Amino acid sequence: MADIDWFDTGYTYDVGVTVVSQVDVDYTIGELTGVQTSGLSITESYNSDSRIQAKVSTVVGAGESDGYVDNARLRIILTIPERNWSKELMTGYVSDIDEVYESGYVKRQYTLEGTVWGLLEHKTNAAVTIGKGAKMLDIWKKLMKDQTRMQFSTASATKDHPFSAVTLYEPGTQLSTILFELTSGYCRMNTDGHGTVILEDYTAPSKKSPTRVIDYNDLKSLIMAPLNMNSTKYEAPGRAVVTATVSNEDKNGKTTQETIVGYYDAPSEHPTSINTRGYLRSRSDSYSGSSEKPSKSELNAEAERNWKNDQDKGIEWTADSTFADYKAGEVATLILPSDRLGIAMVSKKVHITGVTTNLENFTQSLTMKEV
Repeated sequence: MADIDWFDTGYTYDVGVTVVSQVDVDYTIGELTGVQTSGLSITESYNSDSRIQAKVSTVVGAGESDGYVDNARLRIILTIPERNWSKELMTGYVSDIDEVYESGYVKRQYTLEGTVWGLLEHKTNAAVTIGKGAKMLDIWKKLMKDQTRMQFSTASATKDHPFSAVTLYEPGTQLSTILFELTSGYCRMNTDGHGTVILEDYTAPSKKSPTRVIDYNDLKSLIMAPLNMNSTKYEAPGRAVVTATVSNEDKNGKTTQETIVGYYDAPSEHPTSINTRGYLRSRSDSYSGSSEKPSKSELNAEAERNWKNDQDKGIEWTADSTFADYKAGEVATLILPSDRLGIAMVSKKVHITGVTTNLENFTQSLTMKEV
C-alpha cells in the first residue's frame, strides 16, 4: 500500500461500510447499502474508556434491506483509489439504531461503539481472584479468552509484572475495571480499525517523541483557521471546602444535626492562592466517603484531594484540518502562527487527545494538549 502525501488535496476518497461477524472480526458478512455520507463521522477520545464511537446512516426504499444483520458489527473503510490505499478506520458494535419512515423510504442511523466499549458493558457473574505471584499478561489474556468473544493481541505489550498480593474482585464487577486495574501504569488497552483489542506498552505522552508536525504557517498547511487555545487556569480554585451533616443523640434520646466543615487552601505562593490572585476562588462539595461520622481531618483530606483534582489541566489547542489520518494518542509538534515577517515562530509539543473525523467533507477536528 502506497504512502500518502496528505498535502496533496487532489485525491478521491471512497467510503464503504461492511457488515462483520460479531464474534469473528475476520469474517465479512456483506456490504451495507444505501450509506449516506451526510452525518458519517468517527469520534476518538484518548481519555474515554470506550475510546471510539461512530455514526453511520443509510437510506433504502420501504420494505428493502440495507444489508445489516442483527448483532453484527459494522466496519468503516476509507479508500483512495489513485494511490491504491485503503484503511479500516473503525469496526464497531451497534449499540443503537434509529429508524425513520418517510415518503416511501427508511432512514436508519447506526451508533457504533469500539470493541473496548463491550468490556465496559460486561459484568462478572462470579468473583475473580488473582493469586500472589501471578503474571499480569497471563491473567489479562486468560480473562479476555474466558470472559469474552473478542479477538485480542498482546504483541506490543512487554511490561509484564507479578502481583505482590492476592487480589479479589467481587461478582458484578465491570470486566473493564479489572482489566484496566491489572494493566494500570504498565500497558494501555486500545482498539484497532479491524476491531481487535490491542494491549500495548504504556508511555506517558510527555515522554514520547513527536511523530508529526502540524505547521500553521506552512503555505500548504492542512489546518483551517482558526486555531483556538483553551485553558482552565482561571477556573482552578484556591480553596476547597467539604461539608458533612451528622446526627448526634444526647443522653435523653434527642437527635440533633451538626454540620462539620473541612477545607484546604492553596499554598501562599501557588498560582491559585489569594496572595497571588488577590481574590479567593472556592469550590464546595459534600462529603463523599463512607464514614457515618467523619472527622474534621477526614474532611480536610478530601478537600485537599478535590483541590488537587481541580487544578489547571494545562493548555489545549483545537483546530480543524483536512483529512490526514490523525489518530487520538499521537504526539506532534504544533508550530503556532508567526507574525507577518515569518519570525518569532513558537512550537509546542502536543498530545492529540481527541479526533472527530467527518467523512462527508473529509475533515478532522483535533483537540491537542500541551505536554
